[in-house]
This record gives sequence, C-alpha cells and structure tokens, in this order.
Amino acid sequence: MNGRTPTLPLSVVIAAHNAAQSIGVCLSALTAQVQPDVAEIIVADSSTDGTAGLVREQFPSVHLLHFDEAMNLPQLRGRGIATARGEIIAILDPYSVVGNDWVVNLLQAHDERPNLIIGGTVDLYQAETQDLWAWAAYINEYGMFMRPLLAGEMEILPGSNISYKRAALFDDDRPKQAEFWKTFANWDAEAAGSALWQSPDVVVHLHKPIPFADFLRTRFAHGRCFAGMRVANAKGGERLLRVLTTPLLPFLFLWRWGRRYWAKKRFRSKFLLTLPLQFILFSNWALGEFIGYLRGPGQTCRQLFY
Repeated sequence: MNGRTPTLPLSVVIAAHNAAQSIGVCLSALTAQVQPDVAEIIVADSSTDGTAGLVREQFPSVHLLHFDEAMNLPQLRGRGIATARGEIIAILDPYSVVGNDWVVNLLQAHDERPNLIIGGTVDLYQAETQDLWAWAAYINEYGMFMRPLLAGEMEILPGSNISYKRAALFDDDRPKQAEFWKTFANWDAEAAGSALWQSPDVVVHLHKPIPFADFLRTRFAHGRCFAGMRVANAKGGERLLRVLTTPLLPFLFLWRWGRRYWAKKRFRSKFLLTLPLQFILFSNWALGEFIGYLRGPGQTCRQLFY
C-alpha cells in the first residue's frame, strides 16, 4: 500500500466505528481550526449507525474513507495513515474534542522538538456535568494525562491525542505497517533513539458516551490482544514469568495511575469515589493479559473498535 507524497503540514486521522453520537462534536471543533492549505482531516470509517452519512452531509471538507466490512481501530488507522499527505500525522479518536489552538500548538511543538512522536493532554469533556461512570472510564484510560502536565519525555502517551513525524510511520512513501498499533510504533521509535515527548499545550477533551459494560469488555480485549501480540515470538520462560506476575497488575496500575492523578490536585474526590470501579477495570485488563500470555490473542484484536 503506497502513501501519498507529503504536500501539507498536517494530516489528522480519525478511525470511527459506530461513532455517530460523538463524531459531530469532534469534527465541529476540529474543522473550525483547519485551513485547507495547512491540514486535512481523514475519517476512516466502518460504521453501521449512520456515521458515514453524518460526516458526508455535515462535513463535506473531510476526506471520508468508508468500508462496508467491519474493521478494528488499527486497521482503520492504517488505512487512514496510508492516504495521509501531511508531514505530521496526528491520531485522534472520534471522542477527541480539540481544545483552542490545537492545530497551531501541535505544529509548533513539532517545529520546536526533534522527537518523532509527541503527545498532548486529555481532559474530560464538560467534566463538571459527568457522572461517576464517565469519570471511572476516563480516569482508567486517560486520567494520568489530565492537566496540569509538564513538558518533557514520557514513557507512555495518550492514543487519543498523539502525533508522528512522517518518518516514524513511513519508509519513503510506503507505510511501515498496514495496521497501526500505537504501542509497537512507539517502541520502534524509542528503540531508534527518539524519546516520546509530552506537550501540555496540545489539548483534547474526551467525549466518549459508550456504555460502561462495553468499556469493561473492551478493557479485557485490549489486555488479551496486547499480551498475545507481545509474546507472539517469546520463549516459554518469558510467557510463564508474565503469567505469574499478572495478578499484580491491578495494584501496579492503581498505584501508577493514582500517583500521577493525585499529584494534579484536581478532582481528587472523583478518583476516590471511583476506586472500586478502577479496580474492576484494571482487573479485567489484567485478566485479559493473563489469558493472552497463556493462549494468545484469540479474536480479541479484531474486536477493538474503541
């Protein structure tokens, strides 16, 4: 699959699967900042809920790639990246509502920093009005990326607000991978000597109105898929070690996320009130990893729609 020759400063790639409830808010904020000679917006979609029609009718400037067959996020993102013409390629979710000057701040960050990969911050959309279910899902997935954050090197960046210099994703005009897996793309860049960089001025707000039960199932699928791919070529000893240590993961995640979230001195009560839900969510991810290390990913990688 050949990519296009870069002719724009920025391409924004959004993978959408049944996102009609949220993508309008996402694209309204984004299109207000995008100038045709500066950036393009690519939506790669495999929805059955009318998402494609909504994008086509309400946002005609958006480059829509619709696929009738169901595709997971890495597949959709890979299709979108392959058509991108930008020197910088940003990955957003249909649940990402960009903050003021997101485009300007993103391009400035890449202009100032040599790092191949730059991530931003993720706040909760209309935080004061959200219920505990929304807070639990947000903290579990992106709480460590809530403002305030300091600029600097990070070991992990948010998948809903991350951007890449073209060289990180392409060999000349050919995408390095047909499917885009953030974790493995980031590991490759780090192995090549380019640290991940956090830019706090590049802000999005998470607007993810999905049922909590669906999010819980997705945590398991993400954990099993990640683990299965991680040890695909590993020896038995490594698999066994990872299996034996997975019961510690919920506690490790709670400590790592909680320590960083607490230090922000914002919405601390939300963290305390959602602790039982946090433990359930992290435990479900850990259970996924446990099975993934033992039995591989199964079909879970094809079930990652958000």
